[in-house]
Amino acid sequence: MEIDDLRAMLKNQDVMFEIIQHEIPIKSKHDALSLFKIEESAPTLIIKTEAGFYAVIISGERDNIDFKMIKDLLGCKEIGMAKKKEILDEFGIQAGQVPLIGHNLPCIIDKRLFKYDYVYGGTGNWYYTLKINPNALVKANNVVLQFE
Repeated sequence: MEIDDLRAMLKNQDVMFEIIQHEIPIKSKHDALSLFKIEESAPTLIIKTEAGFYAVIISGERDNIDFKMIKDLLGCKEIGMAKKKEILDEFGIQAGQVPLIGHNLPCIIDKRLFKYDYVYGGTGNWYYTLKINPNALVKANNVVLQFE
């Protein structure tokens, strides 16, 4: 998704947001340290289950996803991270560049994000970051589950 398309999508959702351009690509938590607090980051990961793919927006406070908990909450038997090739082939997105919105996947959101006024996450472009209120993430995505 192009940045202008993302901006238009968010304006149509009538949510408060900011798209921040930066000179260095954000490819890791370390890269993001100069721009915002890690606990306010909201990486979007794609998981695969026997029922299909899901976007999981987690708090930067977490070191990993509790797959057992999500598996139990979804009622799935099989769950794991989608492979880089699957993400590219299925969605045309490079792993690590999954946007917070616009991926058109059922979405699972970490409730830890709601303690912040704004969170920062992907736009689909290494050089841009989306700053958005967590409630707007719910409005802009097809949220099927929130977890603690």
